[in-house]
Amino acid sequence: MKNLNQLKEDLITERNDYKRTRQYNKLSPRLKRAVDMIFRNADDDADVIADFELNIKKAAEKFNVKIKDLMKYFDKETLTILRR
Repeated sequence: MKNLNQLKEDLITERNDYKRTRQYNKLSPRLKRAVDMIFRNADDDADVIADFELNIKKAAEKFNVKIKDLMKYFDKETLTILRR
């Protein structure tokens, strides 16, 4: 049985797994902050898929990055996951 500290560590590491990927580490600091915002919003949203494009638009506006660059990141991450 896991204790409370182990559960907290598991939750924290699961939420931040995307930060350990090669694609994420290649991003500029602004793009990293935008991706972080999108993942935070995805954790809070009940319907992640329906709100995904809206979250991308909001993050792009807030951090002054291109929607195309964010979409390219998520496409590459998806391909990486599918290849595993």
